[in-house]
Amino acid sequence: MNKLLVPLDNFSEISLNAARYAVEFAKRSDSKPVFLFLSRNDGVQSDCFVADVSQETEKEKKIKEKIELLIDCSIMEGINIEQYKCCGEYIEKVCEFVRKLNIAEIVIAVPDKEDEHYQKIKKNISLLVQMTSSRILTVKKKAEG
Repeated sequence: MNKLLVPLDNFSEISLNAARYAVEFAKRSDSKPVFLFLSRNDGVQSDCFVADVSQETEKEKKIKEKIELLIDCSIMEGINIEQYKCCGEYIEKVCEFVRKLNIAEIVIAVPDKEDEHYQKIKKNISLLVQMTSSRILTVKKKAEG
């Protein structure tokens, strides 16, 4: 069974699309989604670890709830899903989980080129291609209209 890693360090529409893609991919193949919720080491926690709801935007909170609901419903449908939470640098932790769990594919949400995070995510993908033998699957924002 192939394992499909979905590293999430924020909650956005494209993160939700990546989560949906992983679940749908698992339904159609012999794959097991592995969700990795990441928080940084520098004391600044990513959205998935914020205990005080006032620190999260309403939109991020709603997307977080949708991802959690998607995971819960998928588990009830019989999809075998693993979930992990950890603190650390994105690349370091993703590579660690790839090795530890023998991950075949990584699903990464990629924003539009105009997005402020695009270059960082593009760099992360390049590093993961170099540092792992996993196939990288990118998920972009759904076309509107």
